[in-house]
Amino acid sequence: MHCRSALGWLTGLTVALAIISLGCDGGDGGGDGGPAPQTGTATLTGTVVSAADTGITVPNAVVTVQGTGGSAVSGADGRFTINNLPAGEWPVEVQTPQSEDYGTADARVPLTVGQTTTVNLAVLPLGTPRPQQILLDPVDATIDVNGRIAYRTQLVGPNNEALEDLQPTWVARGGVGTVDADGVFTAEAVGFGQVSAYAGDAERTGSVVVVAPRPPQIASFRVNPLKLPATGGQVYISAAVTDGDGVNVREVTVQIFAPGDQIIELDMDVTNPDTAISCGGLANCYVDASFGVTYQIPANDNQPTPGGVQAAEQYSARLLVRDRTGMRTQSEFVDFTVEGIDAPPPQPGL
Repeated sequence: MHCRSALGWLTGLTVALAIISLGCDGGDGGGDGGPAPQTGTATLTGTVVSAADTGITVPNAVVTVQGTGGSAVSGADGRFTINNLPAGEWPVEVQTPQSEDYGTADARVPLTVGQTTTVNLAVLPLGTPRPQQILLDPVDATIDVNGRIAYRTQLVGPNNEALEDLQPTWVARGGVGTVDADGVFTAEAVGFGQVSAYAGDAERTGSVVVVAPRPPQIASFRVNPLKLPATGGQVYISAAVTDGDGVNVREVTVQIFAPGDQIIELDMDVTNPDTAISCGGLANCYVDASFGVTYQIPANDNQPTPGGVQAAEQYSARLLVRDRTGMRTQSEFVDFTVEGIDAPPPQPGL
């Protein structure tokens, strides 16, 4: 875990600090801050993991649903299950009394009658400054059913100290999807929900709207540069695409409309393979990815006028995308130019 200044991270993002209060008065759930229980029981299950590496599980951790009398000890694989819990939203606390490496975790978890809620609880390494803020991106999101969002966070400690390489505990609300230990949310049902991140004294919640399947969504489409010299040159074409049903790489193409009614079609490649969100179990299929391709534009071949002026050549490009269900979308055209040659300057003395 490394520390640096958190200023400047996620520029323009509104930062909210919520202090988790597990002992407030005035609630019907008593001094533990829990709500009035609903009729029926629920089950909480999950895995206790390291906030520094969610692939590492933590055994012998004590998980307590405060105010309910429910608790369990995580097994050798870090997993735990607590049955017969009253429904409602409850504070959940993790202690690691037998560990020399990890401390605690806290979160508020909604429990629904007759359902099992799964939460991966991320405990902080001992010696880590207690987080005071969580920066979250995105804060508001709209996504198709079956789509996925990879949330990003930055934990911030005392004195605005950025706590690097740490995951919070993630909790999904609203019954519209699930979120894993690394903050990847999977949309499962149409509706409005929330995704919350907890660490130390900090909490941050974002909203998510899950909608019925739509055609592929083009977040961006760019051509760079938009103006080339008369000798031509390379243009780099980039795009960002999301789709809940998934898009095969070969179904993301660029059409370039060149002079002389020529149409050039280019396949694009994924440019962020390490961070792109793939379709579950399908090769070369993505629900959220960036794409790019480079193309060599030839020199301007317009015939100069008798005065030596060569007209510019105009090009247009557009993006075509088709998802696995056959839904299609296309971008607006982006125009770019290969400049011509200006008339030569007059000879001196003529």
